[in-house]
Amino acid sequence: MNFLTPTPDPMFETFYKKFDNIFSEPSQRENFRLYGTGLILEIKRKNIWYISEHILEIDYQSMHHFMHDAPWVENRLNDQRVEMMDNNRSTKSCYDGYVIIDDTGNPKSGDFTHATRKQWIGSLGKVDTGQVVVTSHYVDSRKDWPIDHRPYLPQKWVEEQNVSFELNDNGGKDLYVFKSKLELGLELIDDIKERGIRFSHLLIDAWYGNSPGFMKEVECRECLYITSLYANRHVYCRLPGEEPIEEHSVKELVTSLEADAFLGVEYTKANGETRKVYVADMTLKIKNLAGERRVLIVKPTPQEKDMDNIDVLMSNDTLSDIPSMLHGWSFRDAIDKFYLRGKDDLGFDQYQVRDDKPIRRHWYMVFLMYSFIVWHRQFFSSVGRRNDSGSFRKWCTHTCQTFCYGVFSKKIGNLLDVIRTKLMLHFHKWCIENPERWRAFLENEKGIPLAEIMA
Repeated sequence: MNFLTPTPDPMFETFYKKFDNIFSEPSQRENFRLYGTGLILEIKRKNIWYISEHILEIDYQSMHHFMHDAPWVENRLNDQRVEMMDNNRSTKSCYDGYVIIDDTGNPKSGDFTHATRKQWIGSLGKVDTGQVVVTSHYVDSRKDWPIDHRPYLPQKWVEEQNVSFELNDNGGKDLYVFKSKLELGLELIDDIKERGIRFSHLLIDAWYGNSPGFMKEVECRECLYITSLYANRHVYCRLPGEEPIEEHSVKELVTSLEADAFLGVEYTKANGETRKVYVADMTLKIKNLAGERRVLIVKPTPQEKDMDNIDVLMSNDTLSDIPSMLHGWSFRDAIDKFYLRGKDDLGFDQYQVRDDKPIRRHWYMVFLMYSFIVWHRQFFSSVGRRNDSGSFRKWCTHTCQTFCYGVFSKKIGNLLDVIRTKLMLHFHKWCIENPERWRAFLENEKGIPLAEIMA
C-alpha cells in the first residue's frame, strides 16, 4: 500500500536532521519530513492534497500552510543541501566533473499558475501552455545532483502583471523584471562559481550555445565549455575548390568534407560503453564571435551526410584530446535523465499550486529527495562504509555495487524501489502495532465501513 504512517521510517531521519535548523516550529519539521517522504511514494500525483491523502492522521491544512505560508526560507534549504553534498567525501564535486545548464518545461492547464503562458515545452516537443525553469546540474562518473534553479518569467506575462500592479494596490510588492533564459543561465553559472563547485567543463545546451552573446559572457567568466552548433550556424572556412575563406553554414561545411578528412576515434561514454566514431578536428572563426574556436565534427561513419546523425561540437578547450572531449560531452545526457526521474518518480511537474513561493519550495523539495537517493547510494556503494541508517544498508548492497555513473542512472530506479519497499514494510508493521488507528483511518477518512474492513 502506498501510505505513510504519521512518523516516517527511521531510514530518513539522519538525512532530515541535517536541515532541522531551517525550521523554527516542530510542526514545520514534521511537515518537512512528511512532504519529502511523500514525494518518494509511488502515487498518482505529487501535490499537497494527494500526498496528505496518503498519510495517516495528517492535517491537510497544516501541510498546505507549510508549503504556502510558513516562515521558512526555501533558498536556505537549497543552499544547505548543496553545501552538504559538496562537503561530503562521497558526493562532493570534483575537477573531473561537469556542470550542465539547461531548462525544462512543465505543461499546465490554463494560465492561472505563476508565470504560465504559451511557450516552448521541451517535454512535449511543441509550443503549449506551461512553465519553464532553467537549472544547473552537477555530474561526474560516480554521481549527479541538481544545484539550483531559476524560474523563467515570460516577457508578456511580466508586462501584464506589472500593468495590473500599477492599476491596483500591489500590496507593496516589487514589479517583476523580465530576464531571458540566457540571462538566467548566466546567473546560474555565477552562482556555481560563488558556491565553489568544482568542475572541468560546462556542458551547454545547443539553444544556449548558439547565442553569441551568451557564449561571450561564458568566456568572460573563464570557464571551459562544450556546446553543440546548429546546422544553420555560420562559420568562416574554405570549402573544397574555394580560394578565399568565405562564410558558410555548418551544414555546408559538414557535407562538403570528404571521408578522408575524418579520423577514426574510440572513446568511452559516460555509461561505460566504448564507441567508435569519425571526427574532423578543426579550428574555425564562428560568426559573431571574436577569434577562433575548436570545432569537432563527429560522424558514425566517414560517409554519413545526414545532419540528424552528426554532432558538431564547439569548445574553447584547445588542449584536451578528442576522446576526452567526446567522453565529457556524453555526460550531457545526465540532465535529461534527471528531468525524467524528477518528473516521473518525484513529481517535479505535478504540483497544483499557483503562487511562486510554493512552486519554488516544491522544486527544492524534489531536489532534496533526489539528493537523498544519491546521498544514500554513495554511502552504500563504498566498500566497508558504515552509516547510521541501520539495516537500510543491507537493502542497498546489490543496487549500489557499481561506481559507473551510466549504470547508476539505470539503477537509481531500482534503489527507489528498495526505498519504497522499505516504506511499505514500515507501514505494515505500524498497522499491526496500531490496528485501531488503522481501522479508524479507513472508516473515517476513506469511508470504508467496518464490516468491509473485517470481512
